[in-house]
Amino acid sequence: MADLLRCHLLIGPPGSGKTTLAAVLAQRFALRGQVVEVLSTDGIREELYGDATIQGFWPAIERRLHERITAAIARGVGVIVDATHAKRPWRLAITQRLELPQPVQWIGWQLTTPLETCKQWNRLRERRVPDAVIHAFAASLADAIFQPSRAEGLAVLVDLDPSAHADLEAAVEQELRRLDRRIVASLNREQSHQLHGYSRLLDYERLLHLLQLLMRFPDLHAADAPTTAALQQICNPLPNGDLAARAAAYLTALHGNCYGDAAAIMADLAWLEQQGFFSVLPAEAPISAPPPDARVAANQGGWPQEADAKVFVRVLSLIRHVLQHPFDKGSEGPVQRHLLERLHELDASTYTPRSGDTLRRDIQKVLTPYGFRPPGENVRHGYALGTALLSASQLRDAVTLLRSTAAQLGDPVHQQLLADLERRLSQGGLELEASFSVRRIANRSIVDPALVRSDSLACRDQAQRLEAAILQGNRVVLGRMASAARFTTSTDMSDQRMWPLQLVFHNIGWYLAYEVESPGRAEGLIRTERVDRLLLQEVHSGFRQAPSQRQRSLQRLDRLLRHTGGIYCGENLEAQLAIGGTDPAVRHRTLQPLRFRCTRYVFAFLREGLQRFPLECIRLSKPLPGDDWWRHPDAPHVLEPGDGSHPYPIEIDLPPWTLAGDIDLRRWLFGFGNGVIIEGPELLRREHRERAEEVAALYASAT
Repeated sequence: MADLLRCHLLIGPPGSGKTTLAAVLAQRFALRGQVVEVLSTDGIREELYGDATIQGFWPAIERRLHERITAAIARGVGVIVDATHAKRPWRLAITQRLELPQPVQWIGWQLTTPLETCKQWNRLRERRVPDAVIHAFAASLADAIFQPSRAEGLAVLVDLDPSAHADLEAAVEQELRRLDRRIVASLNREQSHQLHGYSRLLDYERLLHLLQLLMRFPDLHAADAPTTAALQQICNPLPNGDLAARAAAYLTALHGNCYGDAAAIMADLAWLEQQGFFSVLPAEAPISAPPPDARVAANQGGWPQEADAKVFVRVLSLIRHVLQHPFDKGSEGPVQRHLLERLHELDASTYTPRSGDTLRRDIQKVLTPYGFRPPGENVRHGYALGTALLSASQLRDAVTLLRSTAAQLGDPVHQQLLADLERRLSQGGLELEASFSVRRIANRSIVDPALVRSDSLACRDQAQRLEAAILQGNRVVLGRMASAARFTTSTDMSDQRMWPLQLVFHNIGWYLAYEVESPGRAEGLIRTERVDRLLLQEVHSGFRQAPSQRQRSLQRLDRLLRHTGGIYCGENLEAQLAIGGTDPAVRHRTLQPLRFRCTRYVFAFLREGLQRFPLECIRLSKPLPGDDWWRHPDAPHVLEPGDGSHPYPIEIDLPPWTLAGDIDLRRWLFGFGNGVIIEGPELLRREHRERAEEVAALYASAT
């Protein structure tokens, strides 16, 4: 131990007395004939920028600091590093990430100066920092989980309050004389540890951070707009390269550059896969800790509890089990007791049925602080991690359901989702080829996304842009393709700004429901257009619809679609507000009745379709004397039947625009041909008759 070079890492918030302590330490070493070099980030800032008060570019400052540390140690000179080191990644970057030319014992000096004293001393300094910074750094240093400890690769951690000593030099000398004894005592306590490949705190935490990242973003694949946006909040632009390289970039941005070792992450991924973490089918084999490597052997500092292979296997077994069995909470009794029994069955070396305190410790110090369990989660609901929410058989059912709908509905986003799901489940070992769905949708979109223009909203890339605008509530400008088919009622979209609300699949294709921006009014006219005919010309990311207004618009859209029985919402805003509003009396006054009579044959079909329109808007014929067909007591059979060829009356309350011009209503109603006689409104009655006459005349002229 005497042959090892010792270096010193000062830890404390601004104003805690680190620079004073660095000077005292240098003086004590000089009196012993030991050469040390004091390195401070403030000194490097002055070198780089000419002024220690300029914060500068931290990566450049850190690079210069690490170069100085490495150069001094190569000369056999110890260093005293004067910086706050308030966060664990900043400390690990030096004690375990930095590759040094020879083994070093790092001595940590944590200044426990009271916060108010730090603020007072800060006011006396030439280079002052805001009180908020002092508070933030002090809070980081006081964190119950991530506060400084020997486990960070420190041979010993000395707590020292300079304000509590009238003679600081004597206090420092006393601590220096105790170092050897304290280091030996610590080593003796850790002799029983069975070290492994993740014994160093840096490697253990990198593994946990990686696993938590992949839990949130499997494959780190930005396949859809929300995932892309979430990943861009971490790294923008998104990183390139293989999975390990991209994970390194994200971990660096999230937790610090000490965790961004792509080569080490590649080995982490291989070990996680080997231990069954990425398997869709729950892993039953016990976890095996990897053997220690050269980095573990080179560590001259302390170890975390998980440095012992038995503890490491126990903690990782808990994480793997909860990942793969998120709702494994038993039928009765406390969930923790059930977990203990289940984990003991899988590997008796991890937990016993009496290890309740140990399990609670692992939950509180691993699952929660490392992001595997939301803080404050009610344990009665179990420990659900990530998206591991379905069993293998349920996942197969989800795949077959997507297979049966993605192609028929022609949704490029769902088709990409299906491809990603199939690939990941296949990689996880789940056999999918034999799976089939017992249900399917016969309707299909008449539009093939592969055969439309690349700028059409039916294409995947454009569809994702539109979905992102919908999710974020952005205002957009749309255009209709000049060559696209249009109805006589189609309106001009030029110079209109609108709020996209929802994508709606109706009969033969996908439609966009949007609200036209109405200057001076909170509400605008709601319209629908088929997406393959539209272009997304602009997205106004700086304009977002208020969430409360957006919710009201969606509720209005839902009522409009429900009452129309189709997707045509008319062109009258006041009528839309009356029918799509929350007042049933106003809605009832605005709706208008459609009345017709039908044959026994047609009525048999119509009385079964009670969800085509709202039940409160439908009135059906009572049975004729002698009819024996079944009817539910809640079905609205309230009209008196008549006689003749069409004895069964039906009344439906509909929006005025539906009666005046809705194509879906006419296709449905006129499709029964001579099976119905329309009594009102007169507009529909006349139109029904005229169409029949036109068809008859057409065939008469053909002969």
